[in-house]
Amino acid sequence: MNPIPPLLLLVGLPRQTATAITAELAATAEVVQCTAADVPAHTGGTPGQRRPTVVVLGETVTAPVGLVHSLRPHPADLAVIVTVTPVTRDRLAVVPLLFSDGVVRRVEGGEAALRMPRVAGELMQQLTRRRAHAATQATAQQRLRTGASIDRQLGERLLGQFLTQAPIGVLMLDGDAVIAWNRRAADILELTEPESLHRPVSDLFPEDQRSALHHHLTAPGQHRNAEPDTFFERVRGDGTSQALRMAAREVLDTEGRSRTLVLTEDVTDRLHAQRKLAERTSHALLTAEVAAAMTAPGPLHERLRRCVRAATDRLSADRVCIWTLSTRGELVHAVCAQDDASPDASSCRTTQRTLVEHVVTARRPYLDVPSRTGPRFPHGPDGSGSFAGFPLVSGGELLGVLALTTSLAVPGSVLSTLENIADQVAVGTQQDRLLNRLREATRALERPLLPPHLPDLPGFDLAARYAPFSQGLHIGGDFYDAFTSPDGHHVLVLGDVCGKGPDAAAITGLVRHTLWTAAQHTSDPAHVLTLVNSALRRQNTPFCTLVYVVVDTTLAPARLRIANAGHPAPLLRRADGDTRPLETRGSLLGVLDTPRHPVTEVELRPGDSLVLYTDGFTEGAGATDQRDPEDLAVITASLPPAGTARPAENIATALLDDAYRWWGERLRDDLAVLTLTALPASAPAPGPDPQ
Repeated sequence: MNPIPPLLLLVGLPRQTATAITAELAATAEVVQCTAADVPAHTGGTPGQRRPTVVVLGETVTAPVGLVHSLRPHPADLAVIVTVTPVTRDRLAVVPLLFSDGVVRRVEGGEAALRMPRVAGELMQQLTRRRAHAATQATAQQRLRTGASIDRQLGERLLGQFLTQAPIGVLMLDGDAVIAWNRRAADILELTEPESLHRPVSDLFPEDQRSALHHHLTAPGQHRNAEPDTFFERVRGDGTSQALRMAAREVLDTEGRSRTLVLTEDVTDRLHAQRKLAERTSHALLTAEVAAAMTAPGPLHERLRRCVRAATDRLSADRVCIWTLSTRGELVHAVCAQDDASPDASSCRTTQRTLVEHVVTARRPYLDVPSRTGPRFPHGPDGSGSFAGFPLVSGGELLGVLALTTSLAVPGSVLSTLENIADQVAVGTQQDRLLNRLREATRALERPLLPPHLPDLPGFDLAARYAPFSQGLHIGGDFYDAFTSPDGHHVLVLGDVCGKGPDAAAITGLVRHTLWTAAQHTSDPAHVLTLVNSALRRQNTPFCTLVYVVVDTTLAPARLRIANAGHPAPLLRRADGDTRPLETRGSLLGVLDTPRHPVTEVELRPGDSLVLYTDGFTEGAGATDQRDPEDLAVITASLPPAGTARPAENIATALLDDAYRWWGERLRDDLAVLTLTALPASAPAPGPDPQ
């Protein structure tokens, strides 16, 4: 019966690369092209017992690291080749820490077409050789298990002819006593004759291992291989530690008496390598967790808490704390991984403070460990303990201290990891402080650009909403104002200055100040807009668009005089819901020496509303993706009549909510809306606008 050929799965590969692999390897393997979602169906089963398979992941696979983990690569039956691209390079950097080169290979995307066939062939050959070796071992093991093998052969004869030269250690036991061994066992267990003859094998191991070893060697045969990875540790004569894997089997001696044959393998190097790999993997995952926490959204305090919890778990520490320095240089205990669970969490504030202050003073890492003269840092139940503190420094500024306390010794690998995560915490903390300062500066610049409050217009509801793009970190170019001029008229203004940031804020301040100052003489649109245009021309600033409205409430119904300086058309909503854009057009401000701004007069009867808005509502995602003013008119017309509470606020809120729904993540502009509604006689009096 012919053996089943290896399976080669091609996932997300370019046609040229897939063709090259198929042409070279189709004769020796079954080649299947599939999607990432189909891979688990081809690779299911118990690792080590599956069909030999090589999975090749192309550059279009979006989450290669996660897919590799889910496949559970195994040296005996499954290997993976991953295409490295500039997008996935950083994420794939952790792969060599988790998997050996024999089970997971990385190939640069630019070399994929040339290297993939050769690499895939090498991995298939390795799997084939390992499968053949495993089959040979299984056959030999089966023979050993049969009645015609060891159970009925003489143990001493086996030692003399075959096992004496075996590369694995072999012991013959009479009960628990050692009665024979081969050369390899003598080297491994330091056995000498006659001192070791008839010595209990358990004497070669420390007391805490003897009971488990005895149970392991005397357990019934069907249970001896239940835990193949069980190992026992001892200390050699030179003081070094040693890890052994031991397998026992009952045999007969020349007189038919039952003996125990023990195969002994020194796995010290393998165990140390596994532990080192596990430690490096844990530390790499800790570094990734800290990086993810410090770059995640949310309050800094919560992100720091995630960091100390991850460090406590990954490093098996008793406590990890972060201390910060305030802007006044005061040392503050910020977060501790035990704050939520330990009733004595406050103890670190007293036991750590002196050592943390030492780190702050020296601005260097500090380690305090137990010594023969007594520890300086009493932490463990026996009065001993270790402390490690690392300064949090970013951009030359000392921001705080990362402190770890444990009742155990702190190895050098942990100190190196702590130093790495201290750097990440420092950078994240510094960025958070810079963002807070930027937010404060933004708020300070924005504050004088908007009116402190809207004027109270009896018989009218006035509402405004302003949402700058990138809330809190961006000074927008949109603005609005509302005030009462000395001639008794009310002035409404909504505009948009060309540009963003501090320059736009300066122009906005100039426009608002000029508008208010000019209106102190007369609110007439021609007078006010001419002065604003002259001010912008004098300063040689970018242009500005705005809608200027004079509200005369002494007439019944109220009279609106509207001048538009290159701004989107205002909306007029009548009491019956009919809504249309007003055809008001005029020159941009700051462009022409003698601009024209025709005035449109309309009546605002009870139940009517005037809506002013900026171009973020119509061009929120850029000039190539626009909405028409008629779209906003449809939304406004669908709202409840003005008889409801705060009708102007309802319109402003509805338009803002619709803009967020419509543009979504494409929104790249500020949003400002100013709405005035003439209240019907039966309408409830409006409360203060929340703005």
